[in-house]
Amino acid sequence: MIIKKLHLENVRSYKDVTIEFPKGSVLLAGDIGSGKTSILLGLQFALFGLQPGQKGNSLLRQGENSAYAFLEVDIDGKIITLERTIKKSKNRSITQESNILTINSLREELSTSEMKDKVLSILNYPKEFVKKSNLLYKFTVYTPQEEMKSIIQERPEIRLDTLRHIFGIDRYKRIKENSQIFLQKIKEMVKVKEVLSSELNLLKEKLNFENDKKISVAREINNFNIEYKNLIERMKESESKLGLYQKNIEEKKELDSKISHLEALVLGKKEFESRMEKEILLMQKQVSEDIDFSEIRLIETTALLNKHRKILEDKNSVFIRLNSQISILNSRKDELLSLTEKITSLENCPTCFQVVTDEHKNKISKRTRFDIEDINRELERKIIEKQSFIKEIEAEKKLIQDYEKDRNELQQNKIRFEHQKEIKTKIKSDTFVLDRTLNEIQQLKEQIDASKIKLADYSQSLKLFDSARGEFEKNDNLAREKEILIATKNKELEILKIKIEELSVEVEKKEKFREQVIYLRSLQDWLEEKFLLMITLTEKNVMVKLRKEFSSIFGEWFSILAPSSLLVSLDEEFTPMITNQDYEINYEFLSGGERTAVALAYRLALNQVLNSLLSKIKTKDFIILDEPTEGFASEQLDKMREIFGQLNTKQIILVSHEPKMESFVDHVIYVKKEGTSKIE
Repeated sequence: MIIKKLHLENVRSYKDVTIEFPKGSVLLAGDIGSGKTSILLGLQFALFGLQPGQKGNSLLRQGENSAYAFLEVDIDGKIITLERTIKKSKNRSITQESNILTINSLREELSTSEMKDKVLSILNYPKEFVKKSNLLYKFTVYTPQEEMKSIIQERPEIRLDTLRHIFGIDRYKRIKENSQIFLQKIKEMVKVKEVLSSELNLLKEKLNFENDKKISVAREINNFNIEYKNLIERMKESESKLGLYQKNIEEKKELDSKISHLEALVLGKKEFESRMEKEILLMQKQVSEDIDFSEIRLIETTALLNKHRKILEDKNSVFIRLNSQISILNSRKDELLSLTEKITSLENCPTCFQVVTDEHKNKISKRTRFDIEDINRELERKIIEKQSFIKEIEAEKKLIQDYEKDRNELQQNKIRFEHQKEIKTKIKSDTFVLDRTLNEIQQLKEQIDASKIKLADYSQSLKLFDSARGEFEKNDNLAREKEILIATKNKELEILKIKIEELSVEVEKKEKFREQVIYLRSLQDWLEEKFLLMITLTEKNVMVKLRKEFSSIFGEWFSILAPSSLLVSLDEEFTPMITNQDYEINYEFLSGGERTAVALAYRLALNQVLNSLLSKIKTKDFIILDEPTEGFASEQLDKMREIFGQLNTKQIILVSHEPKMESFVDHVIYVKKEGTSKIE
């Protein structure tokens, strides 16, 4: 990867700046605090965005609400640009606003996570570094010198964990941890499977017992079936005997039925005879008295009754009309009296509003009085007429009541006369029926006597039939008992089969569980005795190989930067060991320049080992050195020319405020700060 151009807006001390980066070694020169490190942080932000734990305030220029970074790189001949924006929200928090990736003019706007995945893919970083993306960049491209010193001075176990993380060797630790979890799961499964496979032998014994029982029941069923067939044969023999006597028995039954029927008929007819005799006597008593009845008299009486009802109806109509007329006359009289009272009380006319004179009032009152007298005379005449009609109506009602009484008596006599006539006819009919019934009773008795004589001939057949039927019923009962017993045994056999099937399935399941227990135990033994040991040895061998290579490269870089009397190497925990003529020197007792030399050599060695280990990553030809010469003497500074010559990279970006470094690099970019940082 080659950095070609970086553009920053409102990033730290930069308001608006564009920097072109050529190939080779490039020095960012300037005083301390001029903004050199801000360029490196802006470049890192353009590549990876805000890192976990990094605050947006560390990048956003003070007083601004948003910042923008644009980076153009060349990777394997492809021109790729990355654009990122951060923005301050209303609640003062700073978040990434937009992420734009352009590859060969193909522009794509992505989410923060999508941009991260794309960049890692472009840089060809291994997938295990997805969650530690900036870590690989940090230790292969850009590690601030002071941070490298802190790694050297860290506790050995922390440094070793960091290096395991960087080298990707922590996968072995994860494998062992996961293996322990897997082993625990296996042990739990073994316990469960052992419980599930328990009582297998007991189940097998129970299965054998049920199989023996099944065989025994099957034999019993076979024996019962043979006995049942023998009973059926005996029943057939008894049935054939019954057939021989069946005809005579049926004839006897018919004869018994006939006799019973005849006797029932005799009994019924005798009851009928008795009932008829009683009814005839009763009817004779009813007709002993003659009834005097005349149909003509009934007709005449009915005609007179209807005639007077019509007369009464007419008189009632006239009476109602008289009442209506009297009511009308009374109403007219009341109206005239009321009018007279109103006129005499008037002062003014309600129509013309003129004064009503006494003369006029007297005139109207006189005329009204004459009209009332006429009405009174008419009323008196109508009331007299009404009284006359009341008497006539009462006379007609009395006459109608008498006619109704006579007609009712005649109608009752008619009913009694006709009923007596019917009874006499019925007496003659019933007497004839009674004589015929007596003859029929005599005939039936003669038939009964003849049938009883014939019935005596069938008594022996009945005894033989009863004997044969008893034998048949006995065999039939035994056969039914056998059927029930066979059905019960068959049901028992079916239950046994189901039980055996269930036991067989259960035994099979438990045998599988036992097989699984054996397999899981063998897997447990293999993991504990072979796999974990192999992983531990592999991890150890890898670490030994890496330490050996790291230590060798570390020593080579240090030999360039430090006096020949000092030698360095790495112990098993990758802690730098410094010796002077076989005497070990503590890192804290070294001079500032010597400590910087140890840190830079460690940094360059780590970079070289990682680039060798991860040979396909796209950042292996690019390195950033931020103030790598702090505390160096003039002789040590001269050694940096040799360092740059031996670094096998296409592009080096160096940050330093040492003027002497300008002569060691291919290009120099001057950084100056006057309120804001600028490029000269």
